[in-house]
Amino acid sequence: MKEISEIYIYPVKSCRGIKVNSWKVNEYGFKYDRFWMVVDDQYSFLTQREYPNLALVIPTIQENDDDGGELILENPKNEQKLILPLLPNKEGYAKCLVKIHDDVTMAFDCGEESSKWISDYLGAKVKIVFKSTEESRLIGTNLPPKDELLKQPETAFADVFPFLILSEESLSDLNKRLTTSVTCRNFRPNIVIKGCEKPYEEDRWKKIMISDHLFYVVTKCPRCVMTTINPETGKKEGLEPLKTLQSYRRVDPGLKYRGCFGMNAIHNKPGITLNIGDQVKVIATGEHIREV
Repeated sequence: MKEISEIYIYPVKSCRGIKVNSWKVNEYGFKYDRFWMVVDDQYSFLTQREYPNLALVIPTIQENDDDGGELILENPKNEQKLILPLLPNKEGYAKCLVKIHDDVTMAFDCGEESSKWISDYLGAKVKIVFKSTEESRLIGTNLPPKDELLKQPETAFADVFPFLILSEESLSDLNKRLTTSVTCRNFRPNIVIKGCEKPYEEDRWKKIMISDHLFYVVTKCPRCVMTTINPETGKKEGLEPLKTLQSYRRVDPGLKYRGCFGMNAIHNKPGITLNIGDQVKVIATGEHIREV
């Protein structure tokens, strides 16, 4: 029996994730997941690829009953925490256009205090922005047939897709090939599943039911240098596990030079909640070829 074994959200893109037992899903994916992002002075996104020590920025979410609350950020160089509202009054923030890979989307600048806090930590002039809900960032590739979707899916500041799924069985198989084991945190999944009959079974999933909620598994996830950054130290430590993935996981004809690990997914509707222990049922399988 397949079931969810771990759930993670990443409020600030490329910063440390939060492990939770249960979490709500909205139109963008998990609520607050990658709803904030660090950008340079040209408003282009920054990640652990440029600043590995972003892995050590720790977010905490404190929600209030009225759906308000605070996002609290901590870093190892500053005893002063940065506190940002979960639902800011947008009239107090400047609009900006931010770039994520080839996408340009609207956001709001979190202001000078947040900029100084993160700039002092990274040693560079950077800013923190949050997602504008006034403009949709639609997903345009690797989608199921339009007549199956209730609406065109969108995401906040994720690279492309709102969910990344890993299986414990695939991670175990990878670790058998490595001298030093890695954890799922090297791959920054949202949903970890256990109970697969074999490693990489998820490569062929097309549709899954989590509890009674439909998810489309849309493409394999190509991996990058971020997998080599130790999430505990915030430092790049050699070439693994990326080197090993490149040696045996070039398994997508659309990504023939990239090692793949994990599957990207989209949800069919918002307003649901996922929980550890939710059963996962595969209802359709097939081949995946990444559209780029």
